[in-house]
Amino acid sequence: MNDFFLVACLDDFIENARLFIFETFIRIHQCIGIDMLAEKLNMTGDEAERWIVNLIRGARLDAKIDSKARTIVMGTQAVSPYQQVIEKTKGLAFRAQLMGSNIKKMEKKQLEGPVWGTGEL
Repeated sequence: MNDFFLVACLDDFIENARLFIFETFIRIHQCIGIDMLAEKLNMTGDEAERWIVNLIRGARLDAKIDSKARTIVMGTQAVSPYQQVIEKTKGLAFRAQLMGSNIKKMEKKQLEGPVWGTGEL
């Protein structure tokens, strides 16, 4: 690879790209073919199977590998109501602060009145 910026961290880049692709697939599908996933990850079927086994062990995912059918079966991951509330309100404080600062800017502009010679009225 001749990319100046990626040459130093090529292995990390490839590993993180594979992880991103895998995470995307497990969010969408409950049953994934190892050979199809290996093709997407640019690996052989056996390499992909070993990589996925290590990933399942390390990340403690609720998944099973069916070696005969060459598939990965994901378990159901129920989201708790507490987690749902956290996800829904994650950016609420930031949005409220941003809205407050925008209102203050508008009030300040109204109190100052038009600025002559700038084209702002």
